[in-house]
Amino acid sequence: MSYSTVKDVLDYSHKIHKHASNLYQQLRDQTQRERVDMMLQLLADHEEQLARSMQNLHEHTSQRVLEEWHQFEPGSISQALEGCKEYHADISVDELVQVALRIDDYLIALYRQMASEATSVEARQLFDSLIQLEETEKMRTVRAALSANDW
Repeated sequence: MSYSTVKDVLDYSHKIHKHASNLYQQLRDQTQRERVDMMLQLLADHEEQLARSMQNLHEHTSQRVLEEWHQFEPGSISQALEGCKEYHADISVDELVQVALRIDDYLIALYRQMASEATSVEARQLFDSLIQLEETEKMRTVRAALSANDW
């Protein structure tokens, strides 16, 4: 296993969120269904906001924490977005929610691993806050999916 810095982990998370946002935008361009389009827009905005959060954390985290090394080898983005190539313009809202939750769960597991192995209190707090952020956004996605029936 190789090693990466906290900065590398934040960059990897940023890329995952950007790729997910792009995926949702591409699906929006292909769909003709209004409910699906609305959910895709919500998810694309959700991922874009999380990508900005990763960038903001990168800019406001101390250099010492960013340079802390962890035993972590970033997987490919396609690993994090596993199965997403199979999605198409006729995707349902429920299937979209499953994609979003899979991405959130992947990142929550990554952040939990990083927090458990952090050597500094600051890095552990950073990863704990990322876990909290992802869990909050996950709940927001679930609520949006439940309200999609009202659209």
